[in-house]
Amino acid sequence: MDFERYPLALVNWSGGKKGGYRQPFQNASGRPLDEQIITPLVEKLSNWVESLLSGKPNIPFAVLLVGGPGNGKTDAVEGAVEYFDLQLGAEGQLVAKFATQYIGFEDRLPPRRAVASFKEFIGQECEFSPEIRLVQDATEKETSLPSESAESLLLEELSEIYRGEYKGIYLGCVNRGILANTSALAIRRGETELAHFLNDIVAAASGGVEALECWPLKDTRLALWPMDVESLVAPLDGNVKNTVFHQILKKVLADENWNPPCDNKSDCPFCQNKMLLDKERAQDNIVRFLYHYELASGKRWTFRDLYSLVSYLFIGETSSLVVDGKPYSPCDWTAKILQFEKKGPNTLAGARARYLLMNRLYHHRLFTNWPRLTTGEHYKAQRSIFSSSKPKESFGEDDFNLAKFHFSALKSLAEKEHTAISELLSGDFSNYMDPALANGDAVLFEQKTTGKEVCVDLLEEHFSLSVNEGLELVSSRITLIERKLLIQLARADEALSEQHHPIKYSNQARMLQGSIRQFSARVAKRSLGLRYGISKDAKLFTNFAKVHLNNDHYDSIEDLVEQLVNEDTRFFKIPLSTTFGQPVARRDRDVSLRVRNVKTSMKMFRGNDSRPAHRSPYIKIHKRYVPVTFALYKALIEIEEGLDTASLPQEVFALIDEVKSITAGQVARDKDFVDGNIDLTIGKETYPLKVGSKIRFRGKN
Repeated sequence: MDFERYPLALVNWSGGKKGGYRQPFQNASGRPLDEQIITPLVEKLSNWVESLLSGKPNIPFAVLLVGGPGNGKTDAVEGAVEYFDLQLGAEGQLVAKFATQYIGFEDRLPPRRAVASFKEFIGQECEFSPEIRLVQDATEKETSLPSESAESLLLEELSEIYRGEYKGIYLGCVNRGILANTSALAIRRGETELAHFLNDIVAAASGGVEALECWPLKDTRLALWPMDVESLVAPLDGNVKNTVFHQILKKVLADENWNPPCDNKSDCPFCQNKMLLDKERAQDNIVRFLYHYELASGKRWTFRDLYSLVSYLFIGETSSLVVDGKPYSPCDWTAKILQFEKKGPNTLAGARARYLLMNRLYHHRLFTNWPRLTTGEHYKAQRSIFSSSKPKESFGEDDFNLAKFHFSALKSLAEKEHTAISELLSGDFSNYMDPALANGDAVLFEQKTTGKEVCVDLLEEHFSLSVNEGLELVSSRITLIERKLLIQLARADEALSEQHHPIKYSNQARMLQGSIRQFSARVAKRSLGLRYGISKDAKLFTNFAKVHLNNDHYDSIEDLVEQLVNEDTRFFKIPLSTTFGQPVARRDRDVSLRVRNVKTSMKMFRGNDSRPAHRSPYIKIHKRYVPVTFALYKALIEIEEGLDTASLPQEVFALIDEVKSITAGQVARDKDFVDGNIDLTIGKETYPLKVGSKIRFRGKN
């Protein structure tokens, strides 16, 4: 098997393989494209190197990259060293100095810190020592100093930087946990000034609404950058076709990296995936799905995630290409499955073959949740129809077997590769993004012959009538692999029609027939939905993305939040007889203050040279900032469209209740806000109060 060319070579891209995990200065690891991907951070580090070597004043000497595993910290600092080498004209000698310090550590940890001088490559005087200290993982201990903790080693290094004792260049990678622990260590040791410095680092790395400027940190020669704030799938400079993942896909799909299409290319899902994703629109839509998931979940795709995703979509684990104990290359696996299909529908292997081919298409790899239908009423119906009922002689046995084996084939589709990326895709990602869950009038495509728009609801309506009806609608828009499967399912659908079975089994036959039609609609919706960019809540995601890019939607969101938080447009209610989440037992014992309404304002920092962009927009409610998550945004839009607030999702309702309670506490203690006229409500009675130096009752309403 050819492990040098795609798709098989993509096996090594997954996070657990050598291509998905970067080992410092080891060219065979972590850069599966054999080159560094250019990100905004890579450009930032390159500009920093140029500024440093050109003698610009007040340039930081030390850089900390902050974030979790897999987000490219090691690759970024190594790229900075390579750029130092290039700018110094060292012709690879500086890189070689570091590489030799990491050689021979395949079975044990490499050194925590590597140091290299570049004195011989720099011709002019400079304000820093010509030396680079590289700490590629500050969470590790130093093998030569086993008694020293990772926190104490980092504390010593940051102390030298803070006090100006270290004059060289420092490049470090660290996560927030070790930073917090190091700050706590400084406090325990009584190093108050250093602890404040570390607290500033933690605050600057947080990426929150009031995060400090971090490049450089104020009044220091240290710069840091949070790696898990910037997105690899979000538009760069507002251009939806310009993301880091677009760069990766473009390089992956270059023809020179691939084996030529096989003889079965029309039936080969591996060849089809390459041909489908060669289209610019398909690339744009898969990137858009990934970006919208970030907006929904608040999580960022890391480099390791994306490399693993590419591997999973195109090839997956090689164990999934084993048939009868024998491993096959991707295209040979297709040929073997097609041999099974030739046996016809009288065998499970023959009937199941088309399902296996369909399930390797990238859009069905991305969304892998299929119904099992092995319990309850479906199981009883299958026993009744396929064990007790026999089709009438006028009906073909082959079609009956296709219906019978459909439910056995579902078990094969439900079997998943238990990898980190497959678990992620089958979990929250599918819950948010699966086109199979879409409904409504979102347009999938326009029929060429009639000019009629085909929306999601129309597609489902056709499939609900019969698989044949649905197939006629989508036949020219889906792959040959899917078309052949739907033809097979149309025969199974007809085999379960009531007229082919005794009357006493008609209800069971109708139930099984309905499940086949639903399965067929799911196949079509996933195929067309991903390629045409229609996901569950696609319109909401598109509008929510716009909130991240500009201020046009801010006024409406502010108004809706004000309506939720305030009693009405005029008053804000401060309950005095309740605690959070606990309503009063009796209405006549409800005691509250009613003050003027609380105002809201939206804020979204979109990043600059000193600080990265916020993860999400924030809305300020009195003195508290609340992130505008997708769940909150969706709830606000649904309320605007008529949804009763009592029907809000539990997490959104709890958030609003919490915001009201905290805001009430802030308002009640804010003398400037409550100064003037307020109302005291006890049960159904309202008493106007005058608030000043003394509270005075003004009479009863």
